[in-house]
Amino acid sequence: MLHYLYERLLEHQISKGPVPKCIAVILGSGDLDYRGLNLIEDLMDWSKSLGLSSLIIYISGDIYEGREKLISFLSLASADISLHTDEGVKRFGSGKGIKIIISLGFGGKREVTEAFKKLLKDVENGLLDPEDIDEITIEKNLRFSQKPDLVIRAGGRQLSDFMIWQAAYSELFFTEVNWSSFRKIDFLRAIRDCGKRERRFGI
Repeated sequence: MLHYLYERLLEHQISKGPVPKCIAVILGSGDLDYRGLNLIEDLMDWSKSLGLSSLIIYISGDIYEGREKLISFLSLASADISLHTDEGVKRFGSGKGIKIIISLGFGGKREVTEAFKKLLKDVENGLLDPEDIDEITIEKNLRFSQKPDLVIRAGGRQLSDFMIWQAAYSELFFTEVNWSSFRKIDFLRAIRDCGKRERRFGI
């Protein structure tokens, strides 16, 4: 009962401030057990209820078993889901509703390296002048176009390299609560905390 009342209080506080449109959540490779998969589904529902336009989930490691677990568990989810790995992108879900991006082991360093390889190939083929390479050109060649308003790191205080370009001006929220113990209250606290901050975008 107290948890329910606290959730309502947090939701009320959140409603008074700006709500992030895009949130990224960083998980560990050991978070894909049955409990962890159920929490990913819960996270999707929490995000929908708050009106988020997109949710990004990064899971370190790219284990084939983990990939199959995700696809099997979320295949019928009411969302537009894209799963990114080193091998490419697989889409599933209903294709409607909130946009869910899941990256399994495809980190930021790899993404930026991939983008620069594309640019160098265009230069080599005479399709691009080196002087025309700027921030906009680089961003167009990144795999992920979203720029999260908030990045939540569950179970630690170390940030991964995921979306190192796109998250340059994102608000960061670290919680020592492990993913297996993560609750809606923890999610709402992160959003409330973000709403209280004055985003300066590097200024």
